[in-house]
Amino acid sequence: MNPEPHTENLIKEKAKVLFFQKGFLNATTQEIADAAGVNRALIHYYFRSREQMLDLLLEEIVNEKKIRKRAILQSTIPFREKIAAYIEEVLKQGLKYPYLENFIITETARNPEKIKLLCFKDKLRSSELIKDQLHEEIKKKAIAPISPEHFMVNLSALCNYPLLAKNVIQHIHGMSDTAYRKFLTERKEVIFNALFNEAKTSKK
Repeated sequence: MNPEPHTENLIKEKAKVLFFQKGFLNATTQEIADAAGVNRALIHYYFRSREQMLDLLLEEIVNEKKIRKRAILQSTIPFREKIAAYIEEVLKQGLKYPYLENFIITETARNPEKIKLLCFKDKLRSSELIKDQLHEEIKKKAIAPISPEHFMVNLSALCNYPLLAKNVIQHIHGMSDTAYRKFLTERKEVIFNALFNEAKTSKK
């Protein structure tokens, strides 16, 4: 068997769409093969099992997210711009893969060891990356006193809850997929205002 060089990436991208974009968390290897337009044998050629594929995809996509978010938090831009960019990035990824956060919660609940795989590969915490700028904001009385840990948990919760509760939110509020995407886009301003008690577009 001599598959084309791009076939592995094609399979992974189609699997990501099925699992994380469309929410088919129980998609079979045959369904993945059908989506990629390949023989199911190729799935086993590249990945020993469906479980191995899931682990690889999850680690890959979570690491991609970490790299992008860390680049924002490590940048030298002003604090409010930094947080606005962080919110933008999280919700952009949420629009691309609306079922990813649910998948992470499900997998780590099923196998707590995966928390170490996904969250603790290094010791550099997001709260450490913002603490100096946050302290300066508090010192200037530009934001109410809050610890870096609480600030990051608030930020993550405000961004991620609408992703985790996608189906519930759509059902309760009668939102179509298009309306939900509009709602998620509007969340950027709402989250920023909740954190800083001001609109991110305001000018002095």
